[in-house]
Amino acid sequence: MGEDVKRAVGGTVSFSPDTLESPVTSITWKHVSLATVKAIEWDVDDGVIIPNQRFKDITTLDEKTGQITITNLKVEHSGDYTIDINREEVKNVVGVVGGTVSFHPTKVNLPVFSITWKHVSLSTVNAIEWDVDDGVIIPNQRFKDITTLDEKIGQITITNLKVEHSGDYTIDINSKEQGQRFSLEVMERVPKPKITVEESSNPDVVYLICEYSGTIIWKNSAGETLEGNKNHKPGEFITVKNTRNPENYYTCTLENAVSEETSEPVYERDLFKE
Repeated sequence: MGEDVKRAVGGTVSFSPDTLESPVTSITWKHVSLATVKAIEWDVDDGVIIPNQRFKDITTLDEKTGQITITNLKVEHSGDYTIDINREEVKNVVGVVGGTVSFHPTKVNLPVFSITWKHVSLSTVNAIEWDVDDGVIIPNQRFKDITTLDEKIGQITITNLKVEHSGDYTIDINSKEQGQRFSLEVMERVPKPKITVEESSNPDVVYLICEYSGTIIWKNSAGETLEGNKNHKPGEFITVKNTRNPENYYTCTLENAVSEETSEPVYERDLFKE
């Protein structure tokens, strides 16, 4: 690779990687000129894709050797060509404290002699290991008694999740890192909020305060979403005016990616003295 190649307009050119180690699960050739575009892609699930119009109908890929061939060349095909083999795929996962999460590789090529799942956070540790001789080993205290491995499909399962389990997870099969990465964020459930009331100098106006550092949703008894004032830290407040309807009420809801909780309603009859 790294060679200079010259071809005539209307001609054909082929490029191949220096080496191609099995198993190959994906190949992407990129064209680098004024911008970088994908010339052709292939993976075991979707087959061949040619995402850029510049290469349609003239570009082929031999996934066994990694060779790209471009026919009917034009000046616009000039530039550098690079290849990504088994590009790293990142899957983002959100878990809840106390919950369970599982990851597994897209494909496991037999025979399998060893599997190691690694947890990458402030440092990299082996979460769980398995090999045909020693069976399962859980070397890190953080994963003991809560982590299992299905060696047939390579799936790791972690129960009783804690925030400290957040981070990236990678898998080595037969001592070779696979092209997948799972990014886990473990979140606490939101607490049940409680609305506090602050009086104003106007007897027909009060402020309702909901304290939380994340997403807050205010609603009234008509189901309308109200805009909170974010000048109250941490949290928000809304201004409530006396409508003389004692059955009107207001709630605040706290929300994150794994849970939501709504406060008890605060009624207008409890906010204003007649």
